[in-house]
Amino acid sequence: MSTADVMEPVDPRRMFALVVGIESYAISHRWDLPGAARDAVRFADWLTAGGVPEEQVHVLVSPLDRTAAGLPDSDGPAPTRDHVERLLFKELPACDGDLLWIYWAGHGYLDHAHQLLLPYADATRDWTSHLNLEAALRWWKGSGPMAARFRRQIAIGDACRVDARLARKLSFGVAEYGARPPDPDRLQFTLYASRVGELAQNLPDSGAGQFTDALIRRLRETSPQTSVRELVPIVRTVQADLLEMRSRGLAWQQPQFVVDRDWTGSTFLGDSRHTDDRPTGGTPTHSAACLDQRAWDELAPLLHLPRLPSHTYDAYRWAFEITDCAHPARRGLPTAELAGITHDLDARQGRPGMPLVLPFMRYLAAHCTDSVWAQQVLVWIESARTRLGMSPVPVPPRADPEQVGLHVRFEEDTERDGAYWVRMWLYRNEGFETLWESDQPLDPAGTRRALARLLDETHACDVRRIEFHVPLGLLAEPFESWRLPIGRRRKPVELGQTFEVVVRCPQERDGLAGALWLRKWQWLKAHGGTDPQAVRELRDEGVSVELGTILQAAESPVCVLADVSGPRLTETIEAVLDAGVPIAVWHRDGGEPGRTRPRPPWLWNWPATCRRCRSPCP
Repeated sequence: MSTADVMEPVDPRRMFALVVGIESYAISHRWDLPGAARDAVRFADWLTAGGVPEEQVHVLVSPLDRTAAGLPDSDGPAPTRDHVERLLFKELPACDGDLLWIYWAGHGYLDHAHQLLLPYADATRDWTSHLNLEAALRWWKGSGPMAARFRRQIAIGDACRVDARLARKLSFGVAEYGARPPDPDRLQFTLYASRVGELAQNLPDSGAGQFTDALIRRLRETSPQTSVRELVPIVRTVQADLLEMRSRGLAWQQPQFVVDRDWTGSTFLGDSRHTDDRPTGGTPTHSAACLDQRAWDELAPLLHLPRLPSHTYDAYRWAFEITDCAHPARRGLPTAELAGITHDLDARQGRPGMPLVLPFMRYLAAHCTDSVWAQQVLVWIESARTRLGMSPVPVPPRADPEQVGLHVRFEEDTERDGAYWVRMWLYRNEGFETLWESDQPLDPAGTRRALARLLDETHACDVRRIEFHVPLGLLAEPFESWRLPIGRRRKPVELGQTFEVVVRCPQERDGLAGALWLRKWQWLKAHGGTDPQAVRELRDEGVSVELGTILQAAESPVCVLADVSGPRLTETIEAVLDAGVPIAVWHRDGGEPGRTRPRPPWLWNWPATCRRCRSPCP
């Protein structure tokens, strides 16, 4: 298929659609959502009025009794799991079409990977059956028997994007539809009514979702045929409309969109050779450039690093933030290789004149400790953007300074059991300052007295975290419960009520465990501490003699949440130490697994210098 063929508008007769609007749910009448069914019908009417054959627009609605009378399609099939999945994965893939529209109005939740979960009308509390929108789109993007059909796909979700874990009474489970290699020529555009964590506002008085209401107004100014090429400008206008309403207190959400590339294989917005943003015929053109082959050839040698640089995930997120583009729904990086990450970014939507790879590499260079590599990256960025006529890359933000921490180190006295040589120092302004060292071995009671004096002398209000470096035998010491006379009028105060208390076992990072620890910690820093694989929950049945080997097999996990009973705790700790896992959390009493919020958690084996660490632990 030639570029000219690809850039031609899609014939409405070659369009198909799945349109869903759910007002009434089997779960509860409290889920009633007046307006969703009407929104679905309005969207379907726009498609058919623009020339899409009615038999190719599949409308599934479950209206409320009070709204059903005004809906011409209310007697059709209901949006149950069987009906939706039969249409989406069996009947529609067998059709001969060029463009698939998916529109959904109803409730929505996000799973741990930020995938949008859309409950069906027949969902229940015990089995909250749902469409996993991102998983469905992955299925539709995959290569397979559809061959050249449905090369373009547009999904629109007028639904909330709130964390499913907040809905504790629901049972979503996992919805996947099979894995197939992605087809690079099958292109997708996904439009969300709100950002991650936001509710999608419903207007029950007018019987409409606020997002769909604004979108339909703009879509009616065009047709399905022309809207495909103008979809991004249309969405930008809808975003501006809601932003204006938000300024007047009439809205709270902000739509977001995610695209792969444009129909030509570069970006969704048009020919990548045009990098200006001048209006044409009264309508602004938004052209998002991508890298040319010369830029890739010059960048390739810089991508062959032994491991991902620190702050890689921060750089990935920042590239989307400064281009006003929605971050992909999944959490974490798309791949563990720098070359794969840059190719993923170049296939996505960037700011006009600013491919996402440029700010991504600029951020890495700004935070890299290898000054030679960083300078080479900066030279490459300047060469590429100048040759392609792109705007200067903004300066990345500096990392937030680490909070002030007080460190207390215990070293066992070789001649007296239960006594320790103690040293205390302060970390602030990226430097260490020795405060006090004991001139004789102390027991924990003596250390408490010395710590109380030091906190008083060093103005404890500046200290946010106290880190205890201890031998393995002191892990049972309840440091967070130490009561020190540091309150008003020397009133005793528990450390854990005022400070973040961290316990570390640096002596347990020797031999192979030290190398494993370093590998895992570097992985955590590169992935920003947000990758869903970073944390592993562990219960009694998961503890075995092979646990240490299992935990060290890969860079993840870097944190173990040990919800284990007392008899299994020692085995778990030993396995975690052997595997070099940097962070572990378990119940302080060591014997009450199953509680939702252990108080307080123990965090240990922390790195010697924690640079803006964002731990995945609660």
